[in-house]
Amino acid sequence: MSDIVTRTDYLTPQKAFSADRLNKPKSFATILKNKKLKVLVKRFSDITTTKYDLLVKLLNHASSLIRAAWATDKDLIVFRDNHSYSPTNHPNDTRAGEPDIVTILDSINKLINKDPTKRIPWHHVLSPVEEKGNADRKDGPAQSAAYLAFANQSRPDMVGMYGISISPEGYIIQYSCPAGLQTSDEFSWDDITPFLSYVYTLYIPRADFPSRDPSISLAESDDPLGTPIWDIRDGDEVYANCAVKVVGDPWRRMTWVARVGTSPVTIKDSYRDVHASFREGELYDILHKEGPAPGFLQIEKEYDVQCERGRPISVTVGTTTRVKTRLIMNTWGEPLRECVGLIDFLKCMYDILEAHRWAIMERNIIHRDISHGNIFIQAKDVDEKKKKDFAGKTYRPIFVNEIIENEENADPTSRLGDMDNAAELDREKAVSRLFVSKKIHVNDEPLRCRTGTPKFIARSPAAGRLLIAERCSKPMPELPDELAAKYIKAYPNDRSGLRALIDNDETYHGGVFNDRRVNKKYDDKPRLTITEFQHRPRHDAESVFWCMVAFLLVAVPLGSPQEDEKEIKLNHAWKLIANHQVGDSDDVEDRRFGLLRADEDQWKSWLHPYLDHVGRLLVLLARQVSPEWGLCDPPPHMLHLHEAMQRLILIHIADWKKNGKDVEFDPRRGRPAQAPDHPPPPQVSYTQSVDGQHIASSALRKKRGSQNIEQKEDSQAKRRRMTRAETDTLGPRSLPPTPPLARRFPRFHDHEVDRNLPSTLGSASGSLTLEWPPLAANAFYTVTKGDA
Repeated sequence: MSDIVTRTDYLTPQKAFSADRLNKPKSFATILKNKKLKVLVKRFSDITTTKYDLLVKLLNHASSLIRAAWATDKDLIVFRDNHSYSPTNHPNDTRAGEPDIVTILDSINKLINKDPTKRIPWHHVLSPVEEKGNADRKDGPAQSAAYLAFANQSRPDMVGMYGISISPEGYIIQYSCPAGLQTSDEFSWDDITPFLSYVYTLYIPRADFPSRDPSISLAESDDPLGTPIWDIRDGDEVYANCAVKVVGDPWRRMTWVARVGTSPVTIKDSYRDVHASFREGELYDILHKEGPAPGFLQIEKEYDVQCERGRPISVTVGTTTRVKTRLIMNTWGEPLRECVGLIDFLKCMYDILEAHRWAIMERNIIHRDISHGNIFIQAKDVDEKKKKDFAGKTYRPIFVNEIIENEENADPTSRLGDMDNAAELDREKAVSRLFVSKKIHVNDEPLRCRTGTPKFIARSPAAGRLLIAERCSKPMPELPDELAAKYIKAYPNDRSGLRALIDNDETYHGGVFNDRRVNKKYDDKPRLTITEFQHRPRHDAESVFWCMVAFLLVAVPLGSPQEDEKEIKLNHAWKLIANHQVGDSDDVEDRRFGLLRADEDQWKSWLHPYLDHVGRLLVLLARQVSPEWGLCDPPPHMLHLHEAMQRLILIHIADWKKNGKDVEFDPRRGRPAQAPDHPPPPQVSYTQSVDGQHIASSALRKKRGSQNIEQKEDSQAKRRRMTRAETDTLGPRSLPPTPPLARRFPRFHDHEVDRNLPSTLGSASGSLTLEWPPLAANAFYTVTKGDA
């Protein structure tokens, strides 16, 4: 997810880089006297432009010397000219430009020599090298950083990675890991000790911080240069043939999701911030305390991954420390885009709202990041016949097919996953060990963080304030008599009082809005709009609305023509949501308001012609979502917006089912929605900086003789930021940046601000995320995600 803070410090030279990051022997004295090495260094430093073959000779000679002196038991490390090739097999299917030189093992180099394509797979890259001439050498570190980020995502077996930017003037070394990026000073060729230390470190990593995850290894394959499959060891058990589904942001959590063969078992690795308020696994434990909670992914366990016995894998850059955490899940689900029809889609949305409101009401857990990437359909669990029953049936969630299809104890049509941004709603009722231990010592208020995915985040969290211009004027929708009777019957144990709620002339959703009182309160103390903001359940319900809008705008009915007669008007609407970014808390402009204020005719002009009748539902939902319900005093019940949306969805399911208005979808197609006006390519920025959302633009410039870079939207860009009022009281915090390097529109997905406590084997705590719809007609489903 993209960060709000630009991290130019990632490219700021660190004076102690060599001492802090590089390894070296007692002395390089013998190698420094090598005549051939001296000649190659002199020849290279005397040129003014790029000369790949000469630099490759220099690097490989240094590698041979160091291996012969200190690493004869290791495979030779080879530096290979790659400036005309884009590496293959990035886990998010992202093509990311052409690193000038890549570092690989000699055994892999020999295989590539026999391969007609000569393309190097990302999962074999040990270190990228960027070569620059004197004129553009300042661009080198940013470009090297971009390639490091892609390589980090592709090597789950490596904890961190080194890169180097080289010019005739000198060289700059970098270290990249999920905690961030560090950059050295520029070293002159008069001193090649750091250069040799860089190569030495590739052979013999430092012992004071982990370089490898020993639990992950490449599975045996008939094609070592093909798509990688991984084996993951969990104690004495090995999960074989794990196929990567998505990888998150490389300088944040870098969530890595893989499916174990064809089974429902899914493994999610991520690097959690040790200062986070909650552990995902602990929240799952709370959800599933009475057995598998309906409407959520099932969890086997969560634990901190160790690089050696008793030593968790941790990475630190600056003030940010992250620990590698593994979540083993017993559920596999398909992405939301696989919905086969309009009514099925509405059922999925109803059930997500139902599961979410149950989690709030019965478990005190709020999700805070509902998006396409966190909703799964057609879910399958491990050993479904043997799974434990859910014991909390008295107040269980009642899913839509129990009402519409009269199906007893109906299973959910969709499930909610990715709890790594979730929190306990009422801090006084909190039971998760990590948060309880923290709140004793600090005034931690995670609900004042601004958290979510840009397209789907509710407007108030995006702005970090109450939206006082949006006045409350909409009563609770009422169900038709016959449907109302079925609805009330389905929820005999409703403790919220909402299922039977009918507003009177003075209430809105059961709350009271007094315009004069609101004006006086906020006119006298305008800063209250910020200090009173908290993430509330209604904000997650609004995110469900944005999920509906984004899905329906680009949905293609089965059998519809290839030409889209509404393409121009579609793009007008699509950009209102696709362009949305989370800005500073004083930036209250949100172009999505245009969608909330649209009438039925406008929706008809935007939606596919076969979906014209859907416009009415979206208008009615928008009227319920639009008001700032936080202005009511007394307020409505915290789940009031869930109730309003579920009633409207239920009305339209029943009506369209009765009147034959269902529409089948073609999940392989998406309408030709254009990219945003200023799209960050998967990991590319247009500024000379590296930040939570972008990697320096020069990083991925086209090279002579190379191929163009395929651009995909950064999909899982999520944002988390404290409001100003909170930062004033809590002091500075680290906000690790995350280039969306390949993480938007996956098959499975990823996100952020986390923290720590010893894990309990056998208990749960991790995240899946995937983002959709695509920003281009031919990029229906791509990957980036998250905090990740």
